[in-house]
This record gives sequence, structure tokens and C-alpha cells, in this order.
Amino acid sequence: MTSLRRLEIGVGVALLLLGVFAAWEGARMPQGTAGLPGPGVMPVALGVVLALCSVALMTISARARVAGEPVAIGHRRITAAVLALFAAGLLWESAGFLVTSTLFLFVLLWILSTLGWWRSLVAAMLGALAARFVFQNVLNVVLPALPFAY
Repeated sequence: MTSLRRLEIGVGVALLLLGVFAAWEGARMPQGTAGLPGPGVMPVALGVVLALCSVALMTISARARVAGEPVAIGHRRITAAVLALFAAGLLWESAGFLVTSTLFLFVLLWILSTLGWWRSLVAAMLGALAARFVFQNVLNVVLPALPFAY
């Protein structure tokens, strides 16, 4: 067994343990009813889904004849995406939802897609507005406002 295959199976085991832990801890929380789910429903559901996906990952890795190409951790696009995620976390409260999510989506689309900068900007703005509409009007979630909106 190649070292890459062992690494993939090791990651699968770690994800399986994390999924079981999330489901176990979520099961200790109130589950609510079908009409009014409690706070424990989502951790249980996500834990089970993560555990099932990890079993599938381990099965695919164990049955694979030739290991796939490894992903380089130092790759420029991965680094930029992680940095954009950290920047979005730092800007969330101070810049507001629309500015932060538009910038975040723009950076990801510009770096990871073939849209070009202006189409990435338009798509990011439309995506941020659509997300704002869903969060505020459908889910009734209060989002951080623009810094100059008082």
C-alpha cells in the first residue's frame, strides 16, 4: 500500500471519528420534534453524514489500484483561498455582510474560475445579494449591516 493511500485512509479514519463524536455529542442535546427541531438535530445529522462520507472515502482509497495525484499544500490557489477565509472572518463585523461576502466571493471566483475579474465581480455581487435575501427574508437571520448604515 502506498504512503498516499495510507494517508487517505488515515484522513478517513480521522473524519469518521470526528463524525461519530459530533453525532454522539449532538445526541446529548435536546432533539425537539419533527415540527420544531431542537439544537441537537443538526449536529447529529452532520455527524452521520460525515461518518458515512468518511467510510466511502476509506472504501474508495482501499480499492483504488493507483493512487491519485496529491494536492500540494503550498499551492497558490489554496493559500489564497485560506487567506480570503481568514480576511472574511476579520472583516465580518466591521465591514458588514454585503461587503465581506462580496469581497470573499470575488477573490474565490477570480482565483478559482475562468470568469475573469469583471465577471467574477458581478457574480460575487449577485451572489452576496442573493445570500443576503435568503438569510434576511427566508431565514430571518440578522446580518451585520454596512459600517455606514445607521
